[in-house]
Amino acid sequence: MNALNLRASIRNWAKRELDKQDLSDLLWAANGINRADKSLRTAPSAHNAKDIDLFIFTAEGVYLYNPDQHSLIPIKNGDFRSQIGKQDYVVNAPLSLILVSDIRRFKNADKKLCLNWAALDAGMVSQNISLFCASANLGTVPRTFFDEGKIRKVLELSSSQYIMLHHPVGYLAEN
Repeated sequence: MNALNLRASIRNWAKRELDKQDLSDLLWAANGINRADKSLRTAPSAHNAKDIDLFIFTAEGVYLYNPDQHSLIPIKNGDFRSQIGKQDYVVNAPLSLILVSDIRRFKNADKKLCLNWAALDAGMVSQNISLFCASANLGTVPRTFFDEGKIRKVLELSSSQYIMLHHPVGYLAEN
């Protein structure tokens, strides 16, 4: 109840990086495996397609979250946060999560239906991110306004991968 009460859209963060434990907890809460015996996730997925991938942009580089190993896979070295969008709060966020759906993981469905399922799945992961942030003294805001072309280029996405949402994340600023 407290997380729901505290959940808010935050666009102002303290100027410090997330510590490793908070990042680990955030990624697990977003879309980690919570039932290892069946490899099921903290966020539901239409037809259990597990179509949502989390890409993490930090000052050091870009990573892909691997839920099976609960680890980060390096994608690119360097700070690419400015490629997400031009707003100061986007560029200055300590990290950004990009939610990407690979609709190839949905079986036997047309593209329109797959994109509907992808939007639903991204919304579930997004809510997990927002609620975790509210519970952990972190701020975030779900966004659909981003530079898709630049992000696609950085991530080298295929034609079946769709950028669904962006979550800048950081510790709450002291007021």
